[in-house]
Amino acid sequence: MDELPLASTTPFYTLDACNGDLAERIVLALHDENSGIHDTWKNLVESDSSLNQRLISQGIDKPKTRSEIDWDDSTLLFTSTIELSKDGRPLPLGEFLTRERFGRFPWNDGSLLGYFLTYIRPNRALTENDGGDIYDTIVSLLTKLTSNCSDQHLGHSDFEEGFGGLSIKGFLTSEEVKLLRRNLSSRTWTASYDEPLDGGVADAAKHFMTLLKAAERRNVGVMLRIHS
Repeated sequence: MDELPLASTTPFYTLDACNGDLAERIVLALHDENSGIHDTWKNLVESDSSLNQRLISQGIDKPKTRSEIDWDDSTLLFTSTIELSKDGRPLPLGEFLTRERFGRFPWNDGSLLGYFLTYIRPNRALTENDGGDIYDTIVSLLTKLTSNCSDQHLGHSDFEEGFGGLSIKGFLTSEEVKLLRRNLSSRTWTASYDEPLDGGVADAAKHFMTLLKAAERRNVGVMLRIHS
């Protein structure tokens, strides 16, 4: 099918390469900090010399004390976990056109993954036998990537209103990336008959799979963020 046209008035979505295991630990530590439990963040930085050094290299004099870091949680999570290229910039995944197609999908709020989650269905011919768990894992991992950092999951929205409009929706570890890519390659899912864009699910899957394969080759996790 022809490529779907791009929308132009919706936020832009970026799938960044990140250290998903560290991101999980940071989210838990920041949640504790916001709940008045301060030892978790200190213990995390003390136990991770790479994290400590990265924060120092970014101009943080006292990285072990959260109150001394004048960043919002969203910026702190992004800066601490994003994978960098040799020139110190965020490591890009996939080709430019793929990132553009992923970034602004011609539906609703511009979310390619939102569209995909809304209009995929189990392939009954397979899931009634032994494919149900695979399909459920797909949905679970996609939900984690698209909304695990939202207020409905964490009880607060500290990752949604960061500096410069930075909003982090969720992330996956490198192992979860591999699992999701493998499960999406199965035939346990199909497009809903009533999807509004002809071939939209297939188009979304193509671009998303390309980015997942790029992340898998680099053995990194992925983080979903949006910006205007």
